[in-house]
Amino acid sequence: MIELGEGARLRRATLDDLDALLAIRRALPMPSPSELSEASPTLADERPQTRRGGFLLGCDAAHYAQLLTLARVWLLELDGEAGGFSVTLDDPVLRASPIWARRDAIAWTDEVDPAQLPARRVAYFDQLAVLPRMRSRYWGAALGLRALAEQIVEHGHDLVLTTTVIAPVHNRAALPYLDQIGARRVGQIDEHYPEVGQIVSAIHMLDAPRYHQRLADLRDDQGPAIARVQQMRRLIRIIDASLDR
Repeated sequence: MIELGEGARLRRATLDDLDALLAIRRALPMPSPSELSEASPTLADERPQTRRGGFLLGCDAAHYAQLLTLARVWLLELDGEAGGFSVTLDDPVLRASPIWARRDAIAWTDEVDPAQLPARRVAYFDQLAVLPRMRSRYWGAALGLRALAEQIVEHGHDLVLTTTVIAPVHNRAALPYLDQIGARRVGQIDEHYPEVGQIVSAIHMLDAPRYHQRLADLRDDQGPAIARVQQMRRLIRIIDASLDR
């Protein structure tokens, strides 16, 4: 159990939390066609973009039950009510998954040599879901930081990969967070989900040295900071204290 303050906490999720995960999943659907048609593209990106936060694709009850058994799942609670969760896959679990089997379908950028990936310890950040009411105090950031620290600091993974949807709608909800922790976009992949059809996802990669440097920059900067940065520093200290080094 990790107390974040103001009634918020992180804890390990168990099979008893399956209904809570499913409720959060249902609360974060992909925008409907009518919502997409109303979304206004930016000058830099002509695709519709989410305006109310992120969404989740795939994963029925059986799959979430499997994740709760095989993956590392953290639950974010506020006053005892679930408001978010994270799912990450260790290297052995990732290599046994359909995600790893599809790696040859990824259009990698020049900075990644896919032939070298099997020699690295690679984790996968599968899902980060936070309800809108939980976002104002950056508890979702703490949830993501704890999940990453578990994979990089506690379990020694060299890389963490994750994906964000870029078509037919551009899911920008996670991009500021990914940028802050030092993740880079390194490719894209075409995928198919029964409930929405064809989608295109960007592949993002966070390597361990870059993660450690970004966290050190946030942790050790003694200059004046806006409230957002001050809150992030406080949460980083809480996460640091929870780690099994």
